[in-house]
Amino acid sequence: MKKFVSLLSFEMDRFLKFLVPTLLITAAIQLFVTVTEALSYNNELEKIIARGDSVDQVPSFSLQNVTANGLFELSIMLIVLVFMFYSFFTWYREWLGKNTFIYRLLMLPTNRSYLLLSKSLVFIIGGLMAFVFQFGSYFVELKLAEWLVTDGHYTLLNIHNVQPMYGLAQEVLFPTSLIKFISIYSFAFAALTSLFAGILIERSFGLKGLILGAVYFIGFFVLYILLDNILYSASLIIRPSQKAIAMLLYQFFIIGLGTLVSHLLLKNRIKV
Repeated sequence: MKKFVSLLSFEMDRFLKFLVPTLLITAAIQLFVTVTEALSYNNELEKIIARGDSVDQVPSFSLQNVTANGLFELSIMLIVLVFMFYSFFTWYREWLGKNTFIYRLLMLPTNRSYLLLSKSLVFIIGGLMAFVFQFGSYFVELKLAEWLVTDGHYTLLNIHNVQPMYGLAQEVLFPTSLIKFISIYSFAFAALTSLFAGILIERSFGLKGLILGAVYFIGFFVLYILLDNILYSASLIIRPSQKAIAMLLYQFFIIGLGTLVSHLLLKNRIKV
């Protein structure tokens, strides 16, 4: 266990070099958007008052004015893109980096599955860090907007209502219910384990493995869509809660299968 903790700490230190700067950049962008949107709203109010018009018909300002901004959405996508990039980088860096570091990792006197587990766990920890970070950012932005906007023209929203309608990026990173959280993050982890398995298939079998790995990874999404469509067609006899459970079971199955495939390849196929 001590060796696993050391390996996890090593992997986490490497990932944080990517994640922390990304979160700081995201925070800076979101605060900038909050300030500019609030001040822009105040300026519009001042122009209306200067013309002698009534401000009663002017919609009040809320954090949705901020979160619907395209730049705010891009800041959310930046976090998602870093996770996507690192999911490839974490493996290929080992083989393609200086001195092919993967050989040193595989020769460590410990279970090779620890390598897979540590890399997977880093994404779980990192995902929770990003989730908590965005959760806290919303609270800061709510208070900042309330402080900046002219009195009487600000609507304080519940934390679960701050996302704009159709804000897909924010819905993915910050689901507003426990069921959505489990569903979205289990889907993401199932995709991650499928990708890891696909990469290890490619590393194990060369060009043939590249094709097999790509088919394996893409197959997860194809089967997911097919299953979702089948359950949607059967909506008259299957309740929404039953459909959600079926999709979760599929995702958990894929997580187990991907972990098993990766474990077997690391143990039996990939040689130093």
